Amino acid sequence: MRGTTVPRNSAAWQGWLWLIGAGFAVLLGGIIFGLQRTGPLCGSPLMPESRPAEVFDALHRGAGAAAACYRSIGAAAVPTWLLIALGVLLVLAGVTVRIVSISRSAPSDQKGVGIGGSTP
Repeated sequence: MRGTTVPRNSAAWQGWLWLIGAGFAVLLGGIIFGLQRTGPLCGSPLMPESRPAEVFDALHRGAGAAAACYRSIGAAAVPTWLLIALGVLLVLAGVTVRIVSISRSAPSDQKGVGIGGSTP
């Protein structure tokens, strides 16, 4: 027996799958949250265009709707980017756990192993 393999029902096998799945879920949640408009005339953190608020300000001098929109977009950008970054980190952690579990289960002595896994 050259090395031990990680059985599919082990904690390492389930752990990296859960980390990657949770990472993608958090990443998707961050993107969905980032696409939500911050007000009726405002854009979103991922699409910050607030042209209706700017037009409203042009028609009603001194209304300040565009400034309020951009402040609310800035405030909503913080949790959006935190969720996206957390999702990416969870996916990377899952991949790292998988790579470590593969490297631990690899045989330590591969000298003399030919093509097809047999020794010459």
